[in-house]
Amino acid sequence: MRGDARGSESFGRQYRLGSNRNYRYVYRRGKAWPSRNLVLIHLKGRDLKIGFSVSGKVGNAVTRNRIRRCLREDVRRLRTRMKCGRYVFIARTSIVNESHTAITREMQKLLERAKLLRDTP
Repeated sequence: MRGDARGSESFGRQYRLGSNRNYRYVYRRGKAWPSRNLVLIHLKGRDLKIGFSVSGKVGNAVTRNRIRRCLREDVRRLRTRMKCGRYVFIARTSIVNESHTAITREMQKLLERAKLLRDTP
């Protein structure tokens, strides 16, 4: 079964931010932390909800989807360490030239700088 094979590390629907209305709410009320290729907007909350925004300015659909997949994979790996709340990761146009490992490092440093990662035991 697919769900059993992935275990608790899957990025299921319960972790998605969902509708445009939820994104707008986080944009309005959340606190932003910028970096070179990403902007993180976080709003405190009881459960973990994550969304990704990759503008049409970033590239064509293939490029935007590749970036979104990279971001989703990185969050999937970090999800167990992330504090609760609503997150929106916004990709900047400069992200096109970066490798997946560079994006991973930048996302982790961004979360650490914002103090949104739990300490590992």
